[in-house]
Amino acid sequence: MPSIIAHNMSDTAAGTTGRTLDYAAPLYDWLAPIMVFGFEQRCARHVIEHLDLSPSHRVLDVGCGTGSLTRRLGQSLDASAGGGIVGVDAAERMLDIARSKSPAGLPCRFVAGLAESLPYSDCTFDRAVSTFFFHHVEFNLKTKALSEMWRTLIPGSKAIVVDVDVPTTLLGSCSAWAGYRLFRQEEIRENIEGRLREAFDASPFQSWRSVSHHSGYMTLFELIR
Repeated sequence: MPSIIAHNMSDTAAGTTGRTLDYAAPLYDWLAPIMVFGFEQRCARHVIEHLDLSPSHRVLDVGCGTGSLTRRLGQSLDASAGGGIVGVDAAERMLDIARSKSPAGLPCRFVAGLAESLPYSDCTFDRAVSTFFFHHVEFNLKTKALSEMWRTLIPGSKAIVVDVDVPTTLLGSCSAWAGYRLFRQEEIRENIEGRLREAFDASPFQSWRSVSHHSGYMTLFELIR
């Protein structure tokens, strides 16, 4: 089924078969809170809590979009101690907005790149995070992106993933399927049907668990490297 949205891709985005959001960049910061029923701020608090950051940590944010979470995490990090965060996204227009909103002195960088081929060496980061990215990529890219997150993390570290998941309530089911039918994205259907969890099982991560479930269709997962 074709998407109802015609994608206007930047150069980096053209290198992936995953869905990218260059077209949505001007409106994204207005639309995102509505699409998740205001969960964005609570999501950030939960992510910060479970990442268990130290000022010296090096953090990777995969699919960072306009960088709202990236900047918030950067406030917990100290460049003088070696800490910092890199937000990676294929949508270069989203990154332009992220950079324009990043205050001087905050240890944040924004890099155009593909989740399935991260531009970093093995064991570069102490933590990784990805929020509402995996419902934009099909199963094969889900597994590749998870393998890349695993590769770039140091042994014993962890990643936090927040995304659409198998609905557990009537409202959650209605919300998740409404998103699928509105955007006509088979990638969303995959998450609804549990394939993100299958991708976790197929990934190199040592273990994973569901930490918390929200609005009946969104889950925060912890993955251990």
